[in-house]
Amino acid sequence: MATLDLSDVSVILGGDTVVQSVTARLEPGKLYVLVGPNGAGKTTLLKAMASLLRLNAGRVRLNDEDVVTMPPMRRAAHMAYLPQERTIAWDLPSVDVAALGCPHLTPELARQKAFAELQALGLQEVSDRGVFGLSGGQRARVLLARVLVSSADIYLLDEPLIALDPAWQRHVLIRLRERAAEGRTVVLSLHDLHLAAQFADEVMLMHRGQLVKMAGPEIIFSAKHLSEAFNLKGELSIVDGQRMLRLESLPLL
Repeated sequence: MATLDLSDVSVILGGDTVVQSVTARLEPGKLYVLVGPNGAGKTTLLKAMASLLRLNAGRVRLNDEDVVTMPPMRRAAHMAYLPQERTIAWDLPSVDVAALGCPHLTPELARQKAFAELQALGLQEVSDRGVFGLSGGQRARVLLARVLVSSADIYLLDEPLIALDPAWQRHVLIRLRERAAEGRTVVLSLHDLHLAAQFADEVMLMHRGQLVKMAGPEIIFSAKHLSEAFNLKGELSIVDGQRMLRLESLPLL
């Protein structure tokens, strides 16, 4: 199990401060959801957590060890990252792409574990098919499988529900909650506030590069935060034991 500590993290890209002074402690056993309007800094913050961007200030520590100075192989063993761009360079069979997520296993064991995860994601019939011949939604699930087979302590996923239909979106979020329940630290960005309200243990609200607040959905999805960050009017309620978010647009300024 691993804890990820962010201390005054700032990132400047092209002369603009895209992430500014973010401090947060992300603990194992929880599913954290990053939300915020376009350009809020969600993708940049995830890349900073994974040490894929240079920090202009602050530190990211994994169990008190600086992520920036960790050897790449050690960092990769602890962190599994899913980028928003779903590009795949080679037309490998789906099972081989998914198996890349567990390089510590023998090739045969890695393929067995990858096939089991593809099966859980409804892809057993295309496991031997080249990824270039799959639909966008199928390719997205193959790349998700590559993360889900990983034994990493921390999962960082940038918009993991892209190209998935509503049923598979919920299924993937259930799988990610299962990984968190196993003791992992799971962090993902979402545009869908309804799903964030339903599935998040804690929500990280980003706005203009800053972490406005990190708290439970009941606090984040308040009238004040929804109005200021999203120009939305909303109400979070509990229906049959589940959190439900009702939203409506406010007049544009």
